[in-house]
Amino acid sequence: MTNALRTLAAAALFAAGPLVGPAAAQDYNWAIQSLWQAGTATQKSFESFAEDVSKRTNGQIKIRALPADAVVGTAQTLEAVQMGVLDGEHNAPAYWTGREPGFAILGGLVGAYQTTRQLLDYHYENGGLELLREAYEPFGLYPIGVTTWGAESLPLMKPVEHPDEFKGMKLRMSKGMFSDVFAKFGAIPIEMPGTEVYSALDKGVVDGADWGTLSMNEELGFHDIAKYAIFPSVHSMSIADVAIRKDVWDSLTPKLQRTLTEAVRAFADDMAETMARKDAEAADKLRGEGITLIDWSDEDKTVFRDAAIGVWKAYATQSPFAQKALDSQLSYMKKIGLIEE
Repeated sequence: MTNALRTLAAAALFAAGPLVGPAAAQDYNWAIQSLWQAGTATQKSFESFAEDVSKRTNGQIKIRALPADAVVGTAQTLEAVQMGVLDGEHNAPAYWTGREPGFAILGGLVGAYQTTRQLLDYHYENGGLELLREAYEPFGLYPIGVTTWGAESLPLMKPVEHPDEFKGMKLRMSKGMFSDVFAKFGAIPIEMPGTEVYSALDKGVVDGADWGTLSMNEELGFHDIAKYAIFPSVHSMSIADVAIRKDVWDSLTPKLQRTLTEAVRAFADDMAETMARKDAEAADKLRGEGITLIDWSDEDKTVFRDAAIGVWKAYATQSPFAQKALDSQLSYMKKIGLIEE
């Protein structure tokens, strides 16, 4: 625990004060921090979710939808929620891979899904969310639900028509499963915060960046510099959860629990649909500006997925839970025909 978090925790406890009377026990004012930068489409979608929760609960639950780094760093939100510095997080579970390798498998299985519908169906209808709740249990958090922003694009300083052309390229990406897959093709992964990607592309520190969807990258100005992108991409479709402390969840009435669950599910659909529309608009805009969008052949996509499957299986050996999480997804992918028996 850092000294800064200790100080924030003490301040949060002091500010909260004692709960007095029935009304105080039934009303909730939560500060939930996201992984999204202020003003972005994804952050605005999160803010709309907060407004929806207030409407659905007649003001009984009010959420301050905070952007990334508003209170703590993105990699600190889990601990901040545990300590009461934040009341919740809207963050990518893959950030907690160092605590439990299964988070990487549930949070964004590299090269796995082709559509957001497949990914959300796995989590909401085929056991994924239940496994995520199991993963968070030792940390005292309860993920109410998950969202996805869709298939991520890969802005590049030079064209990559086939996976083996990544050899020697410096790519910004999170350390872990993603970097391991790209390293198989000779790429040099470099870890850095998303807030530093623009500068890194501009200064030539990296040749490409794994950050967000085509419209998210365009919104942040990445294609002012990077004149190429792999789109539609097959490398990444991740999730972010909306999580609060488990003891707080357990204290809610069944009606409030149902309402929150329904609100997060609606949030997931809204974000997926919004980002799909924005990606299509961005593709038209960028093509008109001379940006080259590269769509890999089915053969190249298969080569990439085959490499990814090897990394999935390697990660699954790191903990019994990781193996359980992979077995669950493999079963689902076989059922819908994404991989062969």
